[in-house]
Amino acid sequence: MDGEVLSGLIGLGGALIGGAVSVWATVATQKQQAQESYRQQREEQHKLIEQRGREAGEKALTELYALRRHLVECTQDNIPEDHQPWRKIAKDHMDEAELAVGLMPQASEVRERIEEVLEAAFIHMVRSSGEVDREVLHAKRGATEAIDILSAYMRGDRLPEASAWAMRYREHAAHSAATYALENPVDED
Repeated sequence: MDGEVLSGLIGLGGALIGGAVSVWATVATQKQQAQESYRQQREEQHKLIEQRGREAGEKALTELYALRRHLVECTQDNIPEDHQPWRKIAKDHMDEAELAVGLMPQASEVRERIEEVLEAAFIHMVRSSGEVDREVLHAKRGATEAIDILSAYMRGDRLPEASAWAMRYREHAAHSAATYALENPVDED
């Protein structure tokens, strides 16, 4: 084989190898860029979820503090006229707080705990009819415990243990459910 043909074949081989390496490098770069783009999108989505959760948590805390302020002002001998009907105002704050907590992503334990204490507070408010001081006291306990739970979550701390007040409510609710089930059996037909 003469030198020119050999040079041409070597040049062609080099061009093929160079082209293959170039194609491979382009594909690898595009794949890396796609992975980076996907990672950035996931980070942005995670930040957006965190931001929405923080906003919902802050709204819930605002409502819970407004509830507690309302209840503190209701513990006076005479409930101020601008706080009437005091139970409805308290229930509205509870509902708004519960709604905001319900919008918090990845916070199922917080939602359950806050729903429980607000439900206990509401039940005590209506069950103690006629004993306004006692109703307000229980509602204030529920608001304070809900604030403690949500504040711990927002700080990133471990959630506080349920209070003795909340534990008594759990026991009472379980006993009421068991009594109801015994008194109202379900037909299997």
